[in-house]
Amino acid sequence: MRQLNPEKHTTAVLVVLTLFAVVGPVSIDIFTPSLPAITQYFDTDYATAQWSVGIFMLGFSLSMLIVGPLSDRFGRKNTLLGGYSLYLLATIATLTTNSIHLFIAARFAQAIFGCFGTAVARTIARDYYSDKMEVKILAYISACLTIAPMAAPIAGGYIQQYAGWQYSFLVMAAFAVIAMLALTLLPEKAERNLNATNGMFKGYSAVLTDLRYMRFSVAAGVAFAGAFVFVAGAPFVLIEQLGINPKDYGFIFASAIAAYLVSATMGPKLTDRLSREQVTLLSGSTLMIGALISIASAWFSGGESVMGYVAGIVVYELGLGIFNPLCQARATEHMKTHIGTASGLIFFIEMLMATLISGAVGFLPVAGTMTLAAVTLASAAFASLCLMGTGKPAEQLTTQAA
Repeated sequence: MRQLNPEKHTTAVLVVLTLFAVVGPVSIDIFTPSLPAITQYFDTDYATAQWSVGIFMLGFSLSMLIVGPLSDRFGRKNTLLGGYSLYLLATIATLTTNSIHLFIAARFAQAIFGCFGTAVARTIARDYYSDKMEVKILAYISACLTIAPMAAPIAGGYIQQYAGWQYSFLVMAAFAVIAMLALTLLPEKAERNLNATNGMFKGYSAVLTDLRYMRFSVAAGVAFAGAFVFVAGAPFVLIEQLGINPKDYGFIFASAIAAYLVSATMGPKLTDRLSREQVTLLSGSTLMIGALISIASAWFSGGESVMGYVAGIVVYELGLGIFNPLCQARATEHMKTHIGTASGLIFFIEMLMATLISGAVGFLPVAGTMTLAAVTLASAAFASLCLMGTGKPAEQLTTQAA
């Protein structure tokens, strides 16, 4: 089969790389409107079923830690082919098992292998292009990665409303098959580095014992968990307890994601006008305001106010889109070594905190939106506590004084 020429067939290459990049993000969100139906199908409780969301995020973070060295060692195409093949097998397992625990394990495998393309698509773009064209391709991929989390739950809501949860996983399987076929169209440009996987986890001990780094990383992780409680728990509360139909839930979910994306674009503009410390305080305060709106609406409505709870979450997401990237930047601003390791580990810490905290929600008393709002408020408060007294790194203060 003839392969695409990256220089002559730029648009076709962009479409293929975008497909690779969105398989993982689509797999996260397309099935969330179906969580109550999945809980009923497997005859389990929602505390167990929601692990299928948290465990996916944890697998996603692990995927990002290992896929770079693997693609350098085995080549981009071989890494993706292996990943999508195993992702397809995991997807088939979700459709054929009768055990919720095997279903959750399959979701974990889906995350690890299906999310390879999210990182490797960018790497392939760098292999093919340089300068302005590289930036243009990466910008298009990033744009599609912002659209996918909004479109996926809307599509998932319609699928659940008119077909059933299994069809969301059939869509995932179709993505895997199409991605593997598309792989045959791309040439391999990168040279393999047989030593790429040697010592890939060196440096973690130094990073994990850096107190300043850990304070910002944990703050970002706990803040993200406060929002992730909505992702993992809201389908049960809003659909099952409060009677929102899955189709409408998809739009509610998308509105929260949109708020995050809007605020993420505002962060650089704010840091141009204000110091990092001031923007951290402003965005952290926005987290608290959003959490307080949600819990106040839950308190006065007996946990039954959908609009009040969602309004608070939207405000929370507006703060999170600025707070988390800033915490990620400030976590490493004082570091001279292991910066790459530290950057990758931040994402893993965020996903780990989100998985553990959202998983714990299922063991709390059922009280409508009150349960979710209380966890979000506690997360925002703990994130603020982590950052108390951080200020500027000592070397920056010394430089300014001099």
